Amino acid sequence: MPSITVTVQTHIATITLDSESQHNVLDAALRAEFALAIQKVDDDHDIRIVVVTGANGVFARGIDHMPGSLGPQGAASAIASLRKPTVAWIDGECLDMGLELALACDVRFASNTSTFGLCGVKQGALPWDGGTQRLSRAVGRGQALRLLLTGEVILADEALRIKLIEGVGESLIVADWIARAAAGAPIAAAYAKEATMAAGDLPLAQGLRLEADLSVLLQSTADRAEGLEAFTAKRKRQFEGR
Repeated sequence: MPSITVTVQTHIATITLDSESQHNVLDAALRAEFALAIQKVDDDHDIRIVVVTGANGVFARGIDHMPGSLGPQGAASAIASLRKPTVAWIDGECLDMGLELALACDVRFASNTSTFGLCGVKQGALPWDGGTQRLSRAVGRGQALRLLLTGEVILADEALRIKLIEGVGESLIVADWIARAAAGAPIAAAYAKEATMAAGDLPLAQGLRLEADLSVLLQSTADRAEGLEAFTAKRKRQFEGR
Protein backbone atom coordinates (compact mmCIF):
# COMPACT_ATOMS: atom_id res chain seq x y z
CA MET A 1 0.00 0.00 0.00
CA PRO A 2 1.28 3.49 -0.79
CA SER A 3 2.34 5.57 2.18
CA ILE A 4 1.67 8.88 0.44
CA THR A 5 -1.46 10.19 -1.25
CA VAL A 6 -1.71 13.20 -3.55
CA THR A 7 -5.05 14.95 -4.05
CA VAL A 8 -5.64 17.97 -6.27
CA GLN A 9 -8.55 20.35 -5.92
CA THR A 10 -8.94 23.92 -7.24
CA HIS A 11 -5.22 24.38 -8.02
CA ILE A 12 -4.16 23.00 -4.60
CA ALA A 13 -2.21 19.76 -4.30
CA THR A 14 -2.24 18.10 -0.89
CA ILE A 15 0.46 15.53 -0.19
CA THR A 16 -0.49 13.41 2.81
CA LEU A 17 2.02 11.18 4.58
CA ASP A 18 0.12 8.13 5.79
CA SER A 19 2.60 5.45 6.76
CA GLU A 20 0.49 4.21 9.65
CA SER A 21 2.66 1.24 10.63
CA GLN A 22 5.78 3.42 10.75
CA HIS A 23 4.11 6.55 12.18
CA ASN A 24 5.30 8.62 9.20
CA VAL A 25 8.97 7.93 9.86
CA LEU A 26 10.87 9.41 6.92
CA ASP A 27 12.96 6.34 6.17
CA ALA A 28 14.54 5.73 2.77
CA ALA A 29 11.38 4.16 1.32
CA LEU A 30 9.10 7.00 2.38
CA ARG A 31 11.59 9.62 1.19
CA ALA A 32 11.76 7.99 -2.23
CA GLU A 33 7.96 7.91 -2.46
CA PHE A 34 7.79 11.54 -1.36
CA ALA A 35 10.27 12.58 -4.05
CA LEU A 36 8.05 10.95 -6.69
CA ALA A 37 5.04 12.83 -5.33
CA ILE A 38 6.97 16.11 -5.54
CA GLN A 39 7.88 15.38 -9.15
CA LYS A 40 4.22 14.71 -9.91
CA VAL A 41 3.01 18.03 -8.55
CA ASP A 42 5.93 19.89 -10.10
CA ASP A 43 4.96 18.62 -13.56
CA ASP A 44 1.28 19.54 -13.18
CA HIS A 45 0.80 23.04 -14.60
CA ASP A 46 -2.63 23.36 -12.99
CA ILE A 47 -1.20 23.15 -9.45
CA ARG A 48 -0.39 26.50 -7.83
CA ILE A 49 0.04 25.66 -4.15
CA VAL A 50 1.45 22.47 -2.58
CA VAL A 51 0.35 21.50 0.92
CA VAL A 52 2.18 18.84 2.95
CA THR A 53 0.49 17.20 5.90
CA GLY A 54 0.42 13.94 7.85
CA ALA A 55 -2.26 11.48 8.89
CA ASN A 56 -2.97 9.62 12.14
CA GLY A 57 -1.90 12.38 14.51
CA VAL A 58 1.67 12.59 13.17
CA PHE A 59 3.07 15.07 10.67
CA ALA A 60 6.38 13.27 10.24
CA ARG A 61 9.39 12.23 12.29
CA GLY A 62 12.47 10.06 12.28
CA ILE A 63 16.24 10.20 12.65
CA ASP A 64 18.20 8.55 9.88
CA HIS A 65 21.82 8.29 8.91
CA MET A 66 22.80 10.54 6.04
CA PRO A 67 22.33 8.49 2.86
CA GLY A 68 25.14 7.76 0.47
CA SER A 69 25.27 9.23 -3.01
CA LEU A 70 22.92 6.51 -4.29
CA GLY A 71 20.35 6.91 -1.53
CA PRO A 72 17.13 8.91 -1.90
CA GLN A 73 17.40 12.59 -1.12
CA GLY A 74 15.83 14.03 1.97
CA ALA A 75 12.18 15.02 1.94
CA ALA A 76 13.14 18.59 2.84
CA SER A 77 15.53 18.80 -0.10
CA ALA A 78 12.82 17.49 -2.41
CA ILE A 79 10.20 20.07 -1.49
CA ALA A 80 12.71 22.92 -1.29
CA SER A 81 13.35 22.41 -5.01
CA LEU A 82 9.80 23.47 -5.95
CA ARG A 83 9.24 26.93 -7.42
CA LYS A 84 5.60 26.74 -6.43
CA PRO A 85 4.69 28.04 -2.95
CA THR A 86 4.52 25.30 -0.32
CA VAL A 87 2.62 25.06 2.95
CA ALA A 88 3.04 22.67 5.87
CA TRP A 89 -0.15 21.89 7.79
CA ILE A 90 1.10 20.26 10.99
CA ASP A 91 -1.31 18.33 13.16
CA GLY A 92 0.56 16.23 15.70
CA GLU A 93 4.20 15.28 16.09
CA CYS A 94 6.67 17.19 13.92
CA LEU A 95 10.03 15.86 15.02
CA ASP A 96 13.53 15.51 13.61
CA MET A 97 13.32 14.81 9.87
CA GLY A 98 9.66 15.80 10.06
CA LEU A 99 10.63 19.24 11.36
CA GLU A 100 13.31 19.49 8.67
CA LEU A 101 10.56 18.84 6.12
CA ALA A 102 8.30 21.48 7.65
CA LEU A 103 11.15 24.01 7.74
CA ALA A 104 11.68 23.50 4.00
CA CYS A 105 8.09 24.58 3.32
CA ASP A 106 7.51 28.27 2.71
CA VAL A 107 4.72 28.71 5.26
CA ARG A 108 3.91 26.61 8.34
CA PHE A 109 0.63 26.35 10.23
CA ALA A 110 -0.13 23.99 13.09
CA SER A 111 -2.94 22.74 15.29
CA ASN A 112 -2.70 23.55 18.99
CA THR A 113 -1.88 19.91 19.79
CA SER A 114 1.26 19.81 17.63
CA THR A 115 4.79 19.34 18.98
CA PHE A 116 8.16 20.26 17.50
CA GLY A 117 11.74 19.21 18.10
CA LEU A 118 15.12 18.21 16.70
CA CYS A 119 16.32 15.51 19.06
CA GLY A 120 19.27 14.09 17.14
CA VAL A 121 22.16 15.65 19.09
CA LYS A 122 21.21 13.94 22.33
CA GLN A 123 21.20 10.65 20.41
CA GLY A 124 24.55 11.29 18.77
CA ALA A 125 23.14 12.37 15.41
CA LEU A 126 22.95 15.63 13.49
CA PRO A 127 20.26 16.96 11.15
CA TRP A 128 21.47 16.49 7.57
CA ASP A 129 18.53 17.68 5.46
CA GLY A 130 18.82 21.39 6.18
CA GLY A 131 17.68 21.37 9.79
CA THR A 132 20.50 23.44 11.27
CA GLN A 133 20.47 25.96 8.44
CA ARG A 134 16.73 26.49 8.06
CA LEU A 135 16.00 26.43 11.78
CA SER A 136 18.50 29.19 12.52
CA ARG A 137 17.11 31.26 9.68
CA ALA A 138 13.57 30.83 10.98
CA VAL A 139 14.06 31.44 14.72
CA GLY A 140 17.56 32.91 15.07
CA ARG A 141 20.82 31.31 16.15
CA GLY A 142 20.16 31.37 19.90
CA GLN A 143 16.73 29.73 19.75
CA ALA A 144 18.02 27.21 17.22
CA LEU A 145 20.85 26.14 19.52
CA ARG A 146 18.46 26.08 22.47
CA LEU A 147 16.41 23.40 20.67
CA LEU A 148 19.29 21.55 19.01
CA LEU A 149 21.61 21.16 21.99
CA THR A 150 19.01 19.73 24.37
CA GLY A 151 16.59 18.06 21.96
CA GLU A 152 13.78 19.96 23.68
CA VAL A 153 10.30 19.30 22.31
CA ILE A 154 8.07 22.37 22.33
CA LEU A 155 4.33 22.93 21.96
CA ALA A 156 2.58 24.90 19.23
CA ASP A 157 2.18 28.10 21.24
CA GLU A 158 5.91 28.21 21.95
CA ALA A 159 6.67 27.40 18.30
CA LEU A 160 4.54 30.39 17.32
CA ARG A 161 6.23 32.65 19.87
CA ILE A 162 9.71 31.95 18.51
CA LYS A 163 8.44 32.21 14.89
CA LEU A 164 9.02 28.57 14.03
CA ILE A 165 5.49 28.56 12.59
CA GLU A 166 3.32 31.32 11.16
CA GLY A 167 0.07 30.46 12.89
CA VAL A 168 -1.85 28.15 15.21
CA GLY A 169 -5.44 27.41 14.34
CA GLU A 170 -8.13 25.08 13.10
CA SER A 171 -7.79 23.27 9.78
CA LEU A 172 -10.71 25.17 8.23
CA ILE A 173 -9.05 28.52 8.93
CA VAL A 174 -5.82 27.32 7.36
CA ALA A 175 -7.71 25.87 4.38
CA ASP A 176 -9.31 29.28 3.79
CA TRP A 177 -5.88 30.98 3.73
CA ILE A 178 -4.54 28.35 1.31
CA ALA A 179 -7.53 28.81 -1.01
CA ARG A 180 -6.99 32.58 -1.08
CA ALA A 181 -3.29 32.09 -1.84
CA ALA A 182 -4.10 29.65 -4.66
CA ALA A 183 -6.44 32.22 -6.25
CA GLY A 184 -3.53 34.54 -7.00
CA ALA A 185 -1.54 34.72 -10.22
CA PRO A 186 0.78 31.66 -10.25
CA ILE A 187 3.70 33.27 -12.07
CA ALA A 188 3.62 36.29 -9.78
CA ALA A 189 3.49 33.94 -6.78
CA ALA A 190 6.51 32.00 -8.04
CA TYR A 191 8.44 35.24 -8.59
CA ALA A 192 7.43 36.52 -5.16
CA LYS A 193 8.76 33.30 -3.64
CA GLU A 194 12.02 33.52 -5.62
CA ALA A 195 12.68 37.12 -4.57
CA THR A 196 11.76 36.52 -0.94
CA MET A 197 13.88 33.38 -0.62
CA ALA A 198 16.85 35.24 -2.12
CA ALA A 199 16.45 38.14 0.31
CA GLY A 200 18.36 36.38 3.09
CA ASP A 201 21.35 35.63 0.89
CA LEU A 202 21.75 38.75 -1.26
CA PRO A 203 22.96 42.24 -0.36
CA LEU A 204 20.07 44.71 -0.44
CA ALA A 205 21.17 46.30 -3.72
CA GLN A 206 21.27 42.92 -5.48
CA GLY A 207 17.95 41.91 -3.94
CA LEU A 208 16.32 45.11 -5.21
CA ARG A 209 17.77 44.45 -8.66
CA LEU A 210 16.35 40.91 -8.66
CA GLU A 211 12.95 42.22 -7.58
CA ALA A 212 12.97 44.81 -10.39
CA ASP A 213 14.09 42.24 -12.99
CA LEU A 214 11.31 39.84 -12.00
CA SER A 215 8.77 42.66 -12.11
CA VAL A 216 9.86 43.50 -15.65
CA LEU A 217 9.57 39.85 -16.70
CA LEU A 218 6.09 39.70 -15.21
CA GLN A 219 4.86 42.53 -17.45
CA SER A 220 5.09 40.27 -20.51
CA THR A 221 2.81 37.54 -19.09
CA ALA A 222 -0.81 36.98 -19.98
CA ASP A 223 -1.62 36.83 -16.27
CA ARG A 224 -0.42 40.40 -15.80
CA ALA A 225 -2.64 41.55 -18.68
CA GLU A 226 -5.56 39.62 -17.20
CA GLY A 227 -5.03 41.27 -13.84
CA LEU A 228 -5.16 44.75 -15.38
CA GLU A 229 -8.14 43.98 -17.58
CA ALA A 230 -10.10 42.43 -14.72
CA PHE A 231 -9.37 45.42 -12.51
CA THR A 232 -10.58 47.84 -15.20
CA ALA A 233 -13.72 45.79 -15.90
CA LYS A 234 -14.32 45.21 -12.18
CA ARG A 235 -14.66 41.47 -12.70
CA LYS A 236 -13.11 38.38 -11.10
CA ARG A 237 -9.60 37.59 -12.29
CA GLN A 238 -9.07 34.35 -14.18
CA PHE A 239 -5.37 33.51 -14.17
CA GLU A 240 -3.99 30.71 -16.33
CA GLY A 241 -0.32 30.74 -15.38
CA ARG A 242 0.85 32.14 -18.73
